[in-house]
Amino acid sequence: MQPVLLNYYCVAVAVLVGAVSGIVSVRWLRGGLRSGRVLWRAAGVGFVGTVVFGVGALAITGVDGFTLIHVAYVVGTVGVPLAGGIVLLWARPRSRVVTAVCVIALAAVPVGVYATYVEPFWLRVDAVELAVEGVDEPIRIGVLADLQTTGVGDYERDAVERLLGLGPDVVVLPGDLYQFDADLLDERAPQFTQLIERIVDEVPLVYLVSGNTDTVAGLRRITAGTGARVLDNEIDTFELKDVSVSIGGTTLFGDDAAAQRMAGRLAGDGQAGVRAGLRILLGHKPDAIELVGATPVDLVVAGHTHGGQVSLPIFGPPLTLTNVPRHVAAGGLHELDGTPIYVSTGVGRERGNAPQLRLGVRPSIGIIDLVSAGGGSG
Repeated sequence: MQPVLLNYYCVAVAVLVGAVSGIVSVRWLRGGLRSGRVLWRAAGVGFVGTVVFGVGALAITGVDGFTLIHVAYVVGTVGVPLAGGIVLLWARPRSRVVTAVCVIALAAVPVGVYATYVEPFWLRVDAVELAVEGVDEPIRIGVLADLQTTGVGDYERDAVERLLGLGPDVVVLPGDLYQFDADLLDERAPQFTQLIERIVDEVPLVYLVSGNTDTVAGLRRITAGTGARVLDNEIDTFELKDVSVSIGGTTLFGDDAAAQRMAGRLAGDGQAGVRAGLRILLGHKPDAIELVGATPVDLVVAGHTHGGQVSLPIFGPPLTLTNVPRHVAAGGLHELDGTPIYVSTGVGRERGNAPQLRLGVRPSIGIIDLVSAGGGSG
């Protein structure tokens, strides 16, 4: 099932589930059933309907947990308010409790509109500062993670321009640059190449690694001739502001042994490596930090989590798809076992069968200022 057809399917399911829940609730209330039982029964009808049609969607699209989330999200933001509205319009008599629940249910509509049409495009700058040894003049790293788009539009170009406007010395793209079928690469690669060329025109030091939705081959096709470098379990070393900087990039679905060897060389584990100077490990998933646990580097940069894409007050993101602690996966600069790690909340959002939303996790471009351990830059 194509994503557009899945959207229509989810809306149809939400309308059906919401209408049935609302109509039966009206009948139960008119029949004198107690409010508490009506609410529980209505919730049960909604839950069963969501599960049944969610399983139906899985049967059509294949096993994909994002499909179930998509069905549940649309039922929650369309079906639940519809049921509440039906009860408010036609249920007489009804208690204050039922009225309050229905009014709360209607609040899901503006939440859904905000999460679908506002927050996913409300790009912010996430600026952090990290003190490191051996740096006298600040070095600014720009992070452009998880564009994860089917094509380059005004939103993606604006993200690049905002990042370049902040004057980074190095730009890193930790995976998921695009998300579409491989047979569309030849058609769509040129627009991504232009985007990379725009970055390289301003910042010659540009590094990419592959993620879940792109590949090393695809990224190399896009970056060919631009001057940007795709790191496939490789290290690149250069001089910047009188500092030797080594960036190692790990490939998500590559050779695990090669990734471990690369990380060991980067961290300087006693082999002929690149221990001196500034050492940065670039990986798509934050789990890349496991490669340097015993011999930490100066910084790990990752994306992948989108900050959870949905984050709840106090609890944080319910779903992060990583092994690092939830507060780390939520995004920003943290430290794990003595190693600083920066996790970007990303520019884009999950595509395919997933609901196109962000809630409580604005998209971001990252700015990491590496300053002298003897004192910050202010």
